[in-house]
Amino acid sequence: MTNEYILECKNLVKTFETNSGTVKATDNVTLKLKRGECYGLVGESGCGKSTLSSLLSLLKQPDSGKMFFDGKEIFNGNKTISNSKIKQFRRHFQIIFQDPYSSLNPKMKIESILEEPLIIHKIGKSKEERKRLVNEIRMLTGLPLNVLEKYPSELSGGQRQRVAIASAMILKPDFVICDECVSSLDVLIQAQILNLLKSMQESMNLTYLFISHNLNVVAYMADRIGVMYKGKIVEENTTSTLLKNPEHPYTKKLLLASGLLQEQDMDQAMKPL
Repeated sequence: MTNEYILECKNLVKTFETNSGTVKATDNVTLKLKRGECYGLVGESGCGKSTLSSLLSLLKQPDSGKMFFDGKEIFNGNKTISNSKIKQFRRHFQIIFQDPYSSLNPKMKIESILEEPLIIHKIGKSKEERKRLVNEIRMLTGLPLNVLEKYPSELSGGQRQRVAIASAMILKPDFVICDECVSSLDVLIQAQILNLLKSMQESMNLTYLFISHNLNVVAYMADRIGVMYKGKIVEENTTSTLLKNPEHPYTKKLLLASGLLQEQDMDQAMKPL
């Protein structure tokens, strides 16, 4: 029986020590993502969005809480997650970062960058088969053939982001985190990348966690939206309901800043939190 929720986390806590004391980057975050949906996570810089994405992708380990992927427990309490479990998990779970230039190895050609995940996860019985898989994902992401022989520094920002997307998608994952993945691109290229992600979600039956501070972009992509404020998810609803009937004062402020707020809610949104 297929689990309705592909990813669940319960009471995730991650703290950091700063000059001003201990800060809870994520404060008992509980989240359930339905299989096949795009869940948008919004909030201002420093609210904990990227920390949460690092926890969910196991780039960082939580201080406490629980995590389940496809109904299977991958984290409980404060136990260290084994490297073998992390590798097994990442075969099905990928992340697309904000800056494609820093996330791509500048010393590797694009063909090698795309082939590397296949080698790590032992996919493809031969070099020829891996080349075929690389070429398939190249075409799916709209990259020209001559890109494969180039280095990241020789590509445009939009092409680099397409390579980053191809590198994540070549493993045919079930779940992908898009962490501010269009914020460094100009508006026209943003639209192209967003449409590419939508098309790939449909054709590959993907589940997305789409993280951004830009509520307009999230509203275009997401089926549901969660609003994060000071390490907590303070409101969650379907996209249409949240845009029409926001409840939390912080959500209303985000909508006001994005030009999406209904006129009758402006006075309340202008009040201090």
